[in-house]
Amino acid sequence: MSSTGQWEELFGNGRKWRVAEEVTGTEPANGDTGAGIMAGIPVVFDHGRFELPEGAAYRSLLSTNLGRRGVLLVETSADGSADVPGSRIAVGEPAVKKAREEFSAVW
Repeated sequence: MSSTGQWEELFGNGRKWRVAEEVTGTEPANGDTGAGIMAGIPVVFDHGRFELPEGAAYRSLLSTNLGRRGVLLVETSADGSADVPGSRIAVGEPAVKKAREEFSAVW
């Protein structure tokens, strides 16, 4: 995975995130489905995990590589009691694992 160097900015300093498990079904991408997914592309979500159709790809804020599968994260308050409006980002499974292990940033 080729990194963009935004790890500390997104997951450091006590920032917390959760998987958007409430997002399930097929929806056309819009501005609220996560960074890097082109509007109008049908995205299949399964409890916050997603897959784009063949020929489509997204770019995570954390990687220079394109991907078809990923996880939709939502930033939360420090105690996890509230979501931060407009904070959804799309990242790959390896990024979620790293954010959990190295930053303790994903619930």
